[in-house]
Amino acid sequence: MTDTFPKINLARPVYPAETRKQVASDIEEILESGRLMFGPWLRKFEKSFEELTHRDHAIGVNTCTTALQIALTFADVAGKEVLVPAGSFITDASVVKFAGGTPVLVDIHPETLAFDLADLKRKVTPNTRAMIWVHLTGVIAHNYQELLEFAQAHNIFLIEDAAHAHGAEADGRAAGSFGDASTFSFYPTKIVTSGTGGMLTTDNAELATFARELRIFGKKEGSSEIIHNGSDWFLDEIRACVGYHHTQSLDEQVTRRREIAGIYESLLANQPGLRRLNVPENIKPAWYQYPIFLESGIDRDALTEVLKREHGIEVKGIYLPLHQETIFKDLDSGDLKQTEETLLQSLCLPMHVGLNNKDLQRIAEALLAEIRKQMF
Repeated sequence: MTDTFPKINLARPVYPAETRKQVASDIEEILESGRLMFGPWLRKFEKSFEELTHRDHAIGVNTCTTALQIALTFADVAGKEVLVPAGSFITDASVVKFAGGTPVLVDIHPETLAFDLADLKRKVTPNTRAMIWVHLTGVIAHNYQELLEFAQAHNIFLIEDAAHAHGAEADGRAAGSFGDASTFSFYPTKIVTSGTGGMLTTDNAELATFARELRIFGKKEGSSEIIHNGSDWFLDEIRACVGYHHTQSLDEQVTRRREIAGIYESLLANQPGLRRLNVPENIKPAWYQYPIFLESGIDRDALTEVLKREHGIEVKGIYLPLHQETIFKDLDSGDLKQTEETLLQSLCLPMHVGLNNKDLQRIAEALLAEIRKQMF
């Protein structure tokens, strides 16, 4: 890596100085109190997500994976099929197996990064019980109404994976408000992070009770009776405190991410060798990641390496297609070509609120220069 410039990280959580000071003070009080679980901070964190998503219930758990598994277990997918986008993280398939269901991979559309509706219609069967809709990179699909209508028409339990989408909106409606169950992640790279953790949001009171019971060993609320096969899936007070405080700056974080995306748009517009997402005005992404898509002649691995080595800039693809992961190769139906082309040509540029405009200029100039070297 060149010593001329400092490294630019792909992702980085940023906590303002005043936030860090407040978190430290509040954690000191938590430790002094001796109450490390199911205290006031968990409820404050949950309430902040009820307000964010305009939902009746938000239930904090230890990971987003857990939130997904709870939702699938509630939906009773054991022995049933669950529609999963082939362009998503590995947990969207693994949780289906954890819950006893069969994941059925559906191709994604290159313009929405969500389910290709035509393939979705081909993959639904009488044995389909649920579907996991992912807001990949923090962008809500502009044809979301069609996806909602599809789920409703086929009586499919809709799980909204909003792990990338804290603060995203479609027609003024917040991510986390669309599914029968919706889930968020607080993994270290996420827009809101507590180090790790997850949240399930819903308007279904029965599901909310079920989630609260499963997260503490399956114990019936208000008693010591074990009525479910649960686990220790609760979110502790320290992480809830960190996550709550990070949520208080979510509006500012998402505003800056959108500004960064806008600057990338202007710097990369009409440039050879790449394609950008065309996001309509009614969709307001959270921009967890800022993806571009390289033309087929561009060697992404070589580009990734030279940007890191020569320019100190960290980039990556979105994900490997699920059916190309070793553990999920048995799910390859042979008709997931759009997912393969989209993800294997994807390149995520640095995106976090610690970036300044000079950083963005440097990233764009280095990216375009290295693409041109490969093209000409």
